[in-house]
Amino acid sequence: MIAEKVPALRSEPLVSGASDFIQDYLEKNLSEQYYFHNFIHIKQVREAAVQLAEAAKLRPTDKLVLELSALFHSTGLVKEAEKYWIKSQKIAAAYLADKGVKQATIDQVGKIIAALEPGREPLDFLEKLFLDAHNSYLGQPKLRRKMKLLKKEKEALDETHIEETAWENELVARLKAHVFYTTEAAELFGEQKQGNLKKSKKNLKGARKVQEAEIKATSISANSGARTLFKVALRNHIDLTNIADQKANIMLSINALIITIGLPAFATYLTGTSYLILPASIFLLTSVATMIIATISTRPIKMDGSTDLNKLMTGKTNLFFFGNFYRIPQQDYQEAIKKIVAERDYLDSSFVNDLYFLGLALGDKFRYLRLCYNVFVIGVSISVIAFVIAFVRASILQ
Repeated sequence: MIAEKVPALRSEPLVSGASDFIQDYLEKNLSEQYYFHNFIHIKQVREAAVQLAEAAKLRPTDKLVLELSALFHSTGLVKEAEKYWIKSQKIAAAYLADKGVKQATIDQVGKIIAALEPGREPLDFLEKLFLDAHNSYLGQPKLRRKMKLLKKEKEALDETHIEETAWENELVARLKAHVFYTTEAAELFGEQKQGNLKKSKKNLKGARKVQEAEIKATSISANSGARTLFKVALRNHIDLTNIADQKANIMLSINALIITIGLPAFATYLTGTSYLILPASIFLLTSVATMIIATISTRPIKMDGSTDLNKLMTGKTNLFFFGNFYRIPQQDYQEAIKKIVAERDYLDSSFVNDLYFLGLALGDKFRYLRLCYNVFVIGVSISVIAFVIAFVRASILQ
């Protein structure tokens, strides 16, 4: 039997007055972040409590206690979220005492509200009915709307974001694990709860498909377009490395030739022309400096052939570069590679790291290469100017 229509709430003035008091109290004091645990939630719990009370044919006094417990049960959220039921007990006790309610009734309301304590099993039938009323939202037709409000509330209070798949998982787990304490609740809300469970499982499958599609779209290893892009980028980096090495070799060859031929020639020619020593020295030093910088640009990076495998998943090392593994035992290397390939995130990280570290090396290479060419151009220019000045000065003096 599914509860589709809530019976009219015909109650005595005490319950109506308490309802008005709680509504006003929560509107003035409850944080706006409580999108789910607000007066609407209290009303729904009370309505479910009335349904269960009528189904169980409770005595009027027991029905009154159950209604009052449902009304006051979450008022303590105004004071403190942690152990809010204790604050709710105090608020209920203060209000009911002010209205002249007997202490025995106040104590009974407090005892029922205490059933909200996690891990505490209900002690009697009224407590079971109360807990079933409190969890009746699981067997309501508009469960998904309520769960969206609960998710929004939890995100606001915890200042976090909950993934849709994780939330759907939690809802399915909650629906599977929950069991109504009373046959009255099972008859009223059980069928709808099973329907909600089927729908939630279906939504969970849909959420997982969406998540997998999002992962595939953002994952390098699962995206053929991204893999192609990385292959092209790696190829371009390698080609640029070869170009840089070729340019460095050109400078090395030119300046080696200059030093090999020029040094003996200068030594012979400058014997009687001392005024050309400075320009010739500048020219030869330029060639030497150019060769040194060109050699640095092509110098292999320092490698120790081993790496801390514990840092593998932090992105601080990369086992696809030989300099990081040539001293690692083969079995350890195989295990590490298997771990990388098995985890999509780690594999993606390896792709990125490989391109990143290659880019760092290429950046240093081109920086030195640019410095090499600048030194050569500036040095040669200064040398030529110095030669011209030296010749002009020597001609004037003669």
